[in-house]
Amino acid sequence: MLGETFKNFSVHFVTPNPTGVFHRGEMVSGEMRFELSDEVKIQKITMTVKGKVKVHWTTESRSEEHRRTHYHTGKVVLFEMERVVLQPHVGADELVLQPGLHVYPFCCPLPQGDFPSTFEGFYGKISYAVITGIHRAWHMEKTFTSEFKFERWVNIGIPELLLPLSASNRKNLVCFCCVSGEVSIDAHMDRKGYIPGETIKITAEFTNGTSRSFEPKAELNQTVTYYTNGRGHHKREYRTLYSTRGQTLGPHTSDARHDLTLTIPSDADMTLEDCDILTIEYKVQVSLKVGVCPALKVLFPIVIGNYRPPPLEVFQPPSYNAVF
Repeated sequence: MLGETFKNFSVHFVTPNPTGVFHRGEMVSGEMRFELSDEVKIQKITMTVKGKVKVHWTTESRSEEHRRTHYHTGKVVLFEMERVVLQPHVGADELVLQPGLHVYPFCCPLPQGDFPSTFEGFYGKISYAVITGIHRAWHMEKTFTSEFKFERWVNIGIPELLLPLSASNRKNLVCFCCVSGEVSIDAHMDRKGYIPGETIKITAEFTNGTSRSFEPKAELNQTVTYYTNGRGHHKREYRTLYSTRGQTLGPHTSDARHDLTLTIPSDADMTLEDCDILTIEYKVQVSLKVGVCPALKVLFPIVIGNYRPPPLEVFQPPSYNAVF
């Protein structure tokens, strides 16, 4: 009955930022609108601002006679705050709402915690929402959920993320499609921290001691790991966000220098390492591959954030060797 009486419920958010997202400590405000086709008596209208992380996936096990589905879940409530938007006057038990359009403003400050940014993956999501509750005597609460986008501040201007990275790998390659010979990669990057939309510049020197040609390649890869509560089980999701290829490396080539670039997508998610049930990591991979032979690789872990404060003074970081 209530669903037939309440029509066209909507929430309009007013954000303090032109991007339309909210940050910690800011005021979540706006107005809720709905239409009534009949007179309704209510006890109150509430709004709950809630942030949560939820993951879910299934696996199957089989025996001779049975197939069993296992459900793996995890949930973390980041915060939950309730405010009363509308209630009867003092001394009254109910409030009568007349047919027609109703508009009610609301506001609630977000807590100052360092919460993760909004994210949605295949096996889980991080979400923030305003949940409107309609309370009536002798009836179950009727709720309407309106999600909003939250963004965490991730500073990639700290000294450890400004350090240059270097990595190397080499091996004697032997397989049926190549004659024996040493193949090597020595690669360098100017720093570890980046912002979406920026370009990653890689300088690499390759050596090809075989009689076959190799193709240099660089990739920006994302790994999202989902955990059950207590981290008893986990599930991983892999994505290549950007890849590029260099000029073919001919046979018996030494110290061939290549400059490779990767552009970080403007909508890339922030690195997330400190959530109990969901992490987001990034790696830059530089590789050499020919045919079906195993590729030679080096990996650089990087951090994607959303702001870099201007330097207070000129900072010349020391060199740093990446571990792969």
